[in-house]
Amino acid sequence: MTDRREVASFPNAVRRLLSDGEGGEYEHFLCVIPSDRASTLTFVPVFEESKNAVLDEVVGDVNADGYQRPGSRVRMGHFAKYLETNPLDLVPAVVLSARNNWDFEPSSLDGPTGTLRCFGPAAIIDGQHRVGGYALLYERDEVVRPIEAVVVPGLSLQAETDLFLKINNNQKSVVSGLTALLGRSDDVIVGRALNEDEDSPLKDRFIIVRKRLGNLWNLKSVEKNVARTFSHGAFEDINLDAKVEILKEYWTRIIDAFPEEWEDADKRPREMYYKLCELTGLITFSLAAADILAPNFEVLTGVMNWPKVEDELRRLSDDPRFDLRKDGPFELATGEVGGPRIHRRIQNVLAEQVRGDDLHGEDQSDE
Repeated sequence: MTDRREVASFPNAVRRLLSDGEGGEYEHFLCVIPSDRASTLTFVPVFEESKNAVLDEVVGDVNADGYQRPGSRVRMGHFAKYLETNPLDLVPAVVLSARNNWDFEPSSLDGPTGTLRCFGPAAIIDGQHRVGGYALLYERDEVVRPIEAVVVPGLSLQAETDLFLKINNNQKSVVSGLTALLGRSDDVIVGRALNEDEDSPLKDRFIIVRKRLGNLWNLKSVEKNVARTFSHGAFEDINLDAKVEILKEYWTRIIDAFPEEWEDADKRPREMYYKLCELTGLITFSLAAADILAPNFEVLTGVMNWPKVEDELRRLSDDPRFDLRKDGPFELATGEVGGPRIHRRIQNVLAEQVRGDDLHGEDQSDE
């Protein structure tokens, strides 16, 4: 028998034994893990590998080891930012499966306190984005924070999966609280990334608390239009990081195609000359993603044909029928009514251009 080597120990751990009164018992341990050790003492059982993983991942079949989605570096980054700006706030404990690698040594015979000894990594059942946030904060600034953990021993893989599903499907207070910390929804998380990332063309353009010069749209509107942008079935399986990168590239090209219209971005609303920087513009191009982005997205590879997207936006900007002046043909087209109306014009212009290309190609073939 090979001796196990202890890699970490956690004094002042607490053993808790719950009973249902009918002979059923449930044992678990409470401990505190320093965040500089979190990424080496845990792993995430996923059914698909992350493209840019923060934590160690073990990839398995969804019916065996792999029962969780790959982690989102965006969500982890937002949680790291939350930790940095709210150091005294309460964070829910993460839930770990010991995987036969953690043993409890009581301080006294059958005592409730003792030392939890670690001989190998535990599986994160609940809290991979919290643990990833702690890990990113340490990786970036060498800030060590305590991570409260619930360690459950003796779980089979099926029991571990069942516990994961039970926590994520039934837990209300912790899940809703954590979701609020991370931005209330996945679409808000994407919006916050666009507003905060240094390489985002929309950095500092969203209204979070109060409006400042240069802010264009409130976060609730951004949330709604992130969902619109990715409503096409082609984007059904992409993760948050991919959505953020697609929106960065999309809006970079929109701004490049409409530079004069984008000059309104740093003006007061009454001084704006075009509709692009109004809510109407956000709605219009979010709806147009189904016509401009989706046909150019290769679902199997996750690759966007950006030269083709750029070409369609420039052809749109060059077409005199697509006039975004506030006193132009869409003068009365605003907001949730005006956005769809201008979007229909985009569809018409793009469709006619395609038909024109087809006819031009036929003429050339006849020569």
